[in-house]
Amino acid sequence: MTKTRARLGTDTGESEGDPRAPMTTGVSRPDVAGGQGEWCEDALAGIPSPYRPDLLQVLDQLHAVNSRQWDAEDRVRQAGDGEIPAIKREIDELNGLRHALIEQIDRILDAAWSANEDVPPITESIGSALDRLSVQKLRIVHTERLVGGDAAAAERVGILRRQYDDLVWSIAVACEDLVSGRRRTPRPERMKLYGKSVR
Repeated sequence: MTKTRARLGTDTGESEGDPRAPMTTGVSRPDVAGGQGEWCEDALAGIPSPYRPDLLQVLDQLHAVNSRQWDAEDRVRQAGDGEIPAIKREIDELNGLRHALIEQIDRILDAAWSANEDVPPITESIGSALDRLSVQKLRIVHTERLVGGDAAAAERVGILRRQYDDLVWSIAVACEDLVSGRRRTPRPERMKLYGKSVR
């Protein structure tokens, strides 16, 4: 668990500990029993939306798909020429599933924001940011396995954890902007179709 968390409270302008932590009202903690949502618990604490079992389920599906894709990309780097096409197809299928899950997360979360077309959008959807957080968590886990007595790997883990904390913070701030009406989510249309001729 990271030490930099989005700390929640009333809108007093004060926060406990980390000065970067946003203040968000009326947010309950997620139920992460059995590991559900545990990989992104810090980010969920900064999202001002009721914690729904369907959201946690889709988030865990996304993390599982990213883990499978990580493994497939490892395999393709070690595969012989004859094995590569099948693994590449697997990666394309996982990418398609990954984007479908991101869109599902965005549909669930978009119901929490009141869209105002007259304000600028945030640069990416919250679902896309959570996807990046999932990949960052995988980077940390896989890099931690390499540490042992390797000082360079240990230093890299520290960098990755700081990047993870920054992304958690950015997600919380973006959610506050969405709830306040200062910003809106990007338009949901996605043009890239995996396994199709149009890119």
